[in-house]
Amino acid sequence: MALKLRTAEPGDLEALVQLQFLSYPLLNWTPEQRRAYYTDNARAGLEDMFVVTSDDELVASMIAYRFTQVQEEVEIPVVGIGSVAVSPDRRREGIAAFLIQKTLQGFEEEGVPASILYPFQHRFYRRLGWGYGGDLLQYRIAADQLFEYEDLLEDSDLSVKMVTPDQVPDLMAFYDASMRHSNGLLKRNERYWRERVLAAPRLAVTARFSGDIIGYFLCSYQAAGEPERQSQELEVHEWLAPNLDARDALLSYIARQRDQIDSMRFFLPADEPLHLWVEDPRDLDRRHVYRLFHTSATLGLGWMYRLVNLQAAFESGRKFNGVQGELTVDLVDEVLGDRRVNVKFTGKGAKLQDPDDHPRRTVQGTMDMFSQMFCGYTNPGQAYEQGLLGFEGEDTVEFCQRAFWLPPPRCYDLF
Repeated sequence: MALKLRTAEPGDLEALVQLQFLSYPLLNWTPEQRRAYYTDNARAGLEDMFVVTSDDELVASMIAYRFTQVQEEVEIPVVGIGSVAVSPDRRREGIAAFLIQKTLQGFEEEGVPASILYPFQHRFYRRLGWGYGGDLLQYRIAADQLFEYEDLLEDSDLSVKMVTPDQVPDLMAFYDASMRHSNGLLKRNERYWRERVLAAPRLAVTARFSGDIIGYFLCSYQAAGEPERQSQELEVHEWLAPNLDARDALLSYIARQRDQIDSMRFFLPADEPLHLWVEDPRDLDRRHVYRLFHTSATLGLGWMYRLVNLQAAFESGRKFNGVQGELTVDLVDEVLGDRRVNVKFTGKGAKLQDPDDHPRRTVQGTMDMFSQMFCGYTNPGQAYEQGLLGFEGEDTVEFCQRAFWLPPPRCYDLF
């Protein structure tokens, strides 16, 4: 039975809703909410939804979110692939791979630099060219494991308060400003902020210095333990504290809630080491990983990143840290075809040239591993030492270290 890919049409709505229910039955959504997901999505329209048909039967679907992601202070268009669904009676027939391959081919022709997604299975998407993009650490600790931070209360310039509705624009502006100095954060529209990021029961708390926001976190309260104890747990879903004042001020606010909460759960980027900021870094359950090694955090593998159109990615406006020189990139890509390109770094950016028959520097490997290095998840030194990529040329590793350096990637948005 021949498979065909096309964009979704209004007449597909009921089939899309039913397919989503069969693929994600544990989502606690009403039929109306499932329908609104396709007709009233804050970040996508019907033109962003793709379906696969077989003999005119809709057998698979996905949403291609048109995001803007920041690297080196440059806004770069990326496609976020989400809600991939295959009819239960047509699974393990290669339909999901067909859907991904065909849409990627279209994105490459369109000139899309890269794609991101949250995988249902990392192995499946690695084979299709996605590398790791971002991790998080989950910490679950007792309320009394935080320091008191009493001295911060004496600083009249520092304040920490919950965000009121009229202060939401200030919070959005702070996120936008922080985004430009980050690696991986996605641009958000106002509707997404209000309907998803700040949707009840979430609360936002900001740290301010002389009235200006210097950091924030988003949280909610959850029941913990046996219901008759009425125990509460504070969950921190999003944390953005670029400096020590912001970090300590926000932690001081959480520490002052210990009379009302028994425990707290933090979901933090992997470069935010909470275990170094608390008095007792042990997990709430006091478990041991091995003998006298205590559990402190649980690592979660998150979103993945894939280069799509190499020319668009290299010529996106990234400065590549001002590096000058040439590099040949030789990649195996089973989905979009193997590529060998020569990249000239000008000090102000990069551009593709005709392949060099006698390159001074060459990086060789698979698309997933090169994408992983390109987005900053793995640095070239690690890629070389762990055999993830091949480097030819006397100074190739050092050259790539300088050209591809980025802060650790982070992305808070689920899609």
